[in-house]
Amino acid sequence: MFELASSLSRDPERPVESHGTVNVIAWDGDGNLACGVSTSGWVWKFPGRVGDSPIIGAGNYADNRFGAAACTGRGEMAQRCCTAHSVVSFMRCGQSLRDALRSSAEDLHRLEDPYKSEVNIIGVDRNGDHFAVSTHQGKTYIVMTDEMDDFQELDRHFVPAPS
Repeated sequence: MFELASSLSRDPERPVESHGTVNVIAWDGDGNLACGVSTSGWVWKFPGRVGDSPIIGAGNYADNRFGAAACTGRGEMAQRCCTAHSVVSFMRCGQSLRDALRSSAEDLHRLEDPYKSEVNIIGVDRNGDHFAVSTHQGKTYIVMTDEMDDFQELDRHFVPAPS
């Protein structure tokens, strides 16, 4: 199971995007989970800024007993909420993968942040089931299993901010 971020820009002045994160969550038939997160980051980022990608628990987290999660979007928000770890912790406490992802996205919405922006989360539970959410509409993710001949692009579940 994996996610790919688009590398094409809709801006004719910049035909290739200067940022983007790629998340990969792998689950094998023995129930082993692994996360990988690679980011080109925000090209004009502030000196010394570290995004959530390299921070275990913020941008990615895996625990064979419960599941795995990985994030893209505004990393500072995922760092403040330890979002990837939160997804797995919610599953440890008995929530389904879908509910754990939704709870984590709702937690992000509650942050007070003048620069709040999109966060996307993918997850896989200990049984290999996958799901993904976004705090913005129209987002997708990519899945491929051993049984598939080609990957499949699926819609993320949109979690709106509370009114």
